[in-house]
Amino acid sequence: MPITLSSKAFRRTGLAGATFALSIVLAACGANFGAQTTKPYQPAEGTNADSGPIAVRNMLVLADEDGKGELHAGIVNKGDEDDTLVSIASAPSTEPDGQDPATPPATVTFGNVKPVELKSNELVTLPPAEGQPITVTGGKPGDIINVVLTFGKAGPITTAIPVLTLDHYSPSPRPDAESEG
Repeated sequence: MPITLSSKAFRRTGLAGATFALSIVLAACGANFGAQTTKPYQPAEGTNADSGPIAVRNMLVLADEDGKGELHAGIVNKGDEDDTLVSIASAPSTEPDGQDPATPPATVTFGNVKPVELKSNELVTLPPAEGQPITVTGGKPGDIINVVLTFGKAGPITTAIPVLTLDHYSPSPRPDAESEG
């Protein structure tokens, strides 16, 4: 026996189907070209910067309260030709750094800066596994410092990087930390 619908039931079924289809279309509008998932996201605390085939990743300074620390970063040469990191130096601030306007930007000096070979399609980490780290004097935890990286072939990179505490990555608590009961 064939099932037949009255015109009233047919309209209700059609309306329910149209409502369902419209809800899918409206939900998809939230995932348009401006959706948060299409925007770049950096889960690391350091700074990322690029110059041509050179990609600097998670650049930051780990320093003590006296302003003595080390530069940390990963640098990848994604190009077909080798390059060289020639120098790292303090850069003047060209825009607000997010700190108290009454506090001038930290004056920092970089020590033990030597040319670093950046082979094609390889990662170089700072500080190097073997060799002396690049020292940073003058940036205290909580500061943002401006730096310029100069390369042999790629254009220079000028960026702002955060200064974090020395024990920032320590898995064990500091002796002076309060215990949580």
